[in-house]
Amino acid sequence: MKRLSFLINILITLIILGCKEKQPNKELTTENLINNKVVFKIDERTEFFRTIFNLAVQDVLPEDIRPCQTAYLKRVNEHFLPFKKHPLIEWVYEDENIGIDFSTIGLMYKSLENFEFDSTYEKKLKSYGLKKETLDSIQPLMLDFYQKSGFHKFFENNKEYYQNAISKIENEVSEENLFGKVMDFYQEKQDGLELVVFVELTNNANNKAIDFYDNYNSNKRALILINYCDDYIKPNETNESMVLNNSIRGILYHETSHLFTTKLLKKHIGDLTQYKSICEDCSDTQIMNKVDHMIVFPLQAAMMKRFDNNNGGHDFYVNKCEDVRKEIYKRLSDYQPENKIPFESIYVECINLIKEASKSKHK
Repeated sequence: MKRLSFLINILITLIILGCKEKQPNKELTTENLINNKVVFKIDERTEFFRTIFNLAVQDVLPEDIRPCQTAYLKRVNEHFLPFKKHPLIEWVYEDENIGIDFSTIGLMYKSLENFEFDSTYEKKLKSYGLKKETLDSIQPLMLDFYQKSGFHKFFENNKEYYQNAISKIENEVSEENLFGKVMDFYQEKQDGLELVVFVELTNNANNKAIDFYDNYNSNKRALILINYCDDYIKPNETNESMVLNNSIRGILYHETSHLFTTKLLKKHIGDLTQYKSICEDCSDTQIMNKVDHMIVFPLQAAMMKRFDNNNGGHDFYVNKCEDVRKEIYKRLSDYQPENKIPFESIYVECINLIKEASKSKHK
């Protein structure tokens, strides 16, 4: 491969919170709205793009992000490695803009039957360093690989395995009423909200939030969830059948929160130039993302402490953090939904803290 550094440069930095045993929260009185839910899926589109990416680079990836050597990965490699010399795989290997988020692009296609790209996402595609014209030019290669490798048949033959792989975590999230807990936290009674989790069983690289899902539907958010393993050559049974652990809980709290915070961000962020001192040389999109996560990451930590008695994030923000996020976390920790103070008012206070910090840094 011409360069490998690009893989590292686009890794998303995750806050890994401590893992303590979950304790029930007796204060919750969730009004469960049946249409608000977390949905787990294994999608043929993301699996296709992840598979061709793995075929191209899995042997040269850093060891800490190589696919877990599960029984499923062995089946994948046994079936598809004979096609490693296909021109499509060589294109993926050689193109310097192809990174570990490549599978996300699969969700921009209407289907794999004819690889029709949805032009709705043409602008978004550019943020991945690619153009629609580029993908259109390799459409014949994608069709050829899809057909000659028997990808659809392989996917269909493994559907029972896919269901078994995600059924446990799906049931655990449902039984825990995770979405309901978050709804209570934000004092929301809105119906029809959905977090769609696309599990990639051969992705050990990074989780990826999908803000463009379902034609930018503000009531839906999607996430690509990795199948993480500490040692790629020593996977455990949870890599074959995923379970809900504290790390995944934190991710789900975080991504579900964006269903509520994104609209508040757009409403209250104001003039973006006032944040330049905390995000130098940033585009408008980067500024909004920075401000957004200066609140959402502390929110994630506050929820984990409140719901799960997990102090990992709490300890960081109270004892180690030296910027405005420490004050934001304190304000979010003091927030008590049962007191009926609207979360929006707390969010505005957090935005104002960031504005003041930006002014102080500018002086």
